[in-house]
Amino acid sequence: MVYTVRQRCGRQLAIEAPTDADVVSTVPESATPAALGYAQQSGLSYVEVLCKNRYVGRTFIQPNTRLRQLGVAKKFGALTDNFAGKRVVLIDDSIVRGNTISPIIKLLKEAGATEVHIRVASPPIRFPCYMGINIPTKEELIANKPEFEDIAGYIGATSVRYLSVEGLVSAVQSGIESHGKDEKISSSTKTTRHGHCTACLTGKYPVELEW
Repeated sequence: MVYTVRQRCGRQLAIEAPTDADVVSTVPESATPAALGYAQQSGLSYVEVLCKNRYVGRTFIQPNTRLRQLGVAKKFGALTDNFAGKRVVLIDDSIVRGNTISPIIKLLKEAGATEVHIRVASPPIRFPCYMGINIPTKEELIANKPEFEDIAGYIGATSVRYLSVEGLVSAVQSGIESHGKDEKISSSTKTTRHGHCTACLTGKYPVELEW
């Protein structure tokens, strides 16, 4: 189920954010299904451009920027023969703070990629999640910073595009019984009709917050 949803997100992303490129790849491994979906929808070839050191933990949960960036440097290596001299569409599942994707883009360019187009299989994350995810404040989210106006330049990418909230909801709810094509986010329940939370994307939380 999760794999299929991620793949549908990639297909929808290819519809919403196509680009001229030679190959599609992924930031392994959670974004791989979305990258495969993007490749299938766009007709571009899927290749692996990064190899992952499985003995390095998740960089997202490191407590500060420096540790996250050091983690990225140790975590990935470039598979140069697969993309040197080519334009790469790199699919990521999300960009939260924006400080781990930059070293990856730099790595790919130094290894021979002529262009690196970032496509994100989720909408911009603008609000904290109070359900246990490590996003304490709005201020640290890249989507709320002035740099977001030129996020491609900020992270060193050729271009950056995100999946829309509507596209995400459609991909998640596709195939659910009683789901209609015109599914809307309910302002009364602050979730989608089938209960999927979009609070970190829209600021509409499923429960009243108490401080």
